[in-house]
Amino acid sequence: MLTIHIFVFLTAATHQLAFAARKDVDQIVSLPGLTYDVEFKQYSGYLQGTTGVNLHYWLVESQSATPSTDPLIVWLNGGPGCSSVKGLIKELGPFHPNPDGATLFENVYSWNKKANVLFVEMPKNTGFSFQNTSLNNGTTYNDETTGADTLAAVKDFFDSYPEYKIRDFYVMGVSYGGVYVPLLTNLLIKEIQAGRLTANLVGIAIGNGQLNVTQIINSNMVLLYAHGLIGKDDWNSLQKCCPNTTLVDCDFSQWLTLNTDGVPYPVNITTECGGIVADLGLARVWATLNNVYNIYQDCYQKPATSSKTSFASSEVPLPSSRSAENAFIDQGSMINWASTDAFGGYSCYADSAAEKFLNTPTVRDALHIPSEAPTWQTCSEDVNQKYIREYLDTTSLFDFIIGSGYKLKMLIYNGDVDTACNFLAAEWFIEELKTKYNMTITETRHPWYFQQAPQYSLQLAGYQKSFGFRNVTIDLVTVKGSGHYVPMDRPGPALQMITNFINNANY
Repeated sequence: MLTIHIFVFLTAATHQLAFAARKDVDQIVSLPGLTYDVEFKQYSGYLQGTTGVNLHYWLVESQSATPSTDPLIVWLNGGPGCSSVKGLIKELGPFHPNPDGATLFENVYSWNKKANVLFVEMPKNTGFSFQNTSLNNGTTYNDETTGADTLAAVKDFFDSYPEYKIRDFYVMGVSYGGVYVPLLTNLLIKEIQAGRLTANLVGIAIGNGQLNVTQIINSNMVLLYAHGLIGKDDWNSLQKCCPNTTLVDCDFSQWLTLNTDGVPYPVNITTECGGIVADLGLARVWATLNNVYNIYQDCYQKPATSSKTSFASSEVPLPSSRSAENAFIDQGSMINWASTDAFGGYSCYADSAAEKFLNTPTVRDALHIPSEAPTWQTCSEDVNQKYIREYLDTTSLFDFIIGSGYKLKMLIYNGDVDTACNFLAAEWFIEELKTKYNMTITETRHPWYFQQAPQYSLQLAGYQKSFGFRNVTIDLVTVKGSGHYVPMDRPGPALQMITNFINNANY
């Protein structure tokens, strides 16, 4: 009996030493390109998904005075096929790339000011993640396989970093994270309730999420007209397709079909309504010179080599050249040469600068990236094209969460000038859940405010409405003037929002 006890003790101790050694190996000792002193610990390495799947992670510990008790956020970017490290380096992480792609500057509104943040690159072959094809040569990409891999990776993380098992723990994400987050949450709840996982999951947050594709299409018609992106004649032509209802209540999706890659196509483009809806609901969103992710953001690009854009469905003639003496000269561009924003064109160069930085050999070495890992891209076109989207409507995922009886708080937030996954579709989605479950409105819709410093007056940051049903609470929040990537477009309000959500405080 004594021999058995000694064996069990030694086995447990061996596992503890193995995990400690792995954590030490994954610690980032020095990150090239930093232009300021970093006083928090960070780790980069690989978590094990299902057989043969290696998902890259990057953990940045909290910068607060109490990192050992601060909560953990698991962050997932969307796409599908976009890297979560993109979320770190471009959006909510502690540093951003400079235009040179070689140096980093501090993000003073990083979310690790208040929490430990774990960025997991998924699905397989996204970012630095890769698969061992000798163990797993599968080429299937879908929601269920991605969910299984991510769940396995999160469980592997808790095994390697057991100190986080008792911390408050959140799953958060953006865009197609509207599918990833509730799907992973379902799997985590099942594991926790079955006693197969020890973790203190307390909440989720979804930013500009794809919750229901049909609602996004229907609501975009209204938003495009309200923002002046389609005209009165176009608006009137839509009425022909819904003669017995108001356009706000019209189901334009009846003229479209969604295939397995989640892309809508007209049922019959030769019919009048098929053509109208395809043009106004799709081409005017995705196939113009407007930025689909932020309608007020424009990046100054090199002149096109063709007299037309490459969009076959919506060809837009470019302005003809004029004589130099009559040409308009943009005086502002002489100061801010990159874009129309107030951040020196950061959103315009961030992707290319991040790719250059992360593919630098010394940076890959610092992050412990092996040679078999792919060249880092913000988004993988190959993964995106192969991916089968199984939850074009995520209602069933939310149904499970609500029906599980698990206590959970949710934040559904949206920048209000995004047309890829707009705020109105998110509002319709949550309102439908409210009706379905007869939820209580705990806070009626009202403004929330951002205050930069005590000496400044309050600034309108957006609007909030809250709901409750049994063990679930839902905060529906808009962020004024932000597009798809809220932590990038409105970093101050975004940090205030997520801090107060975590702390159960007034936004």
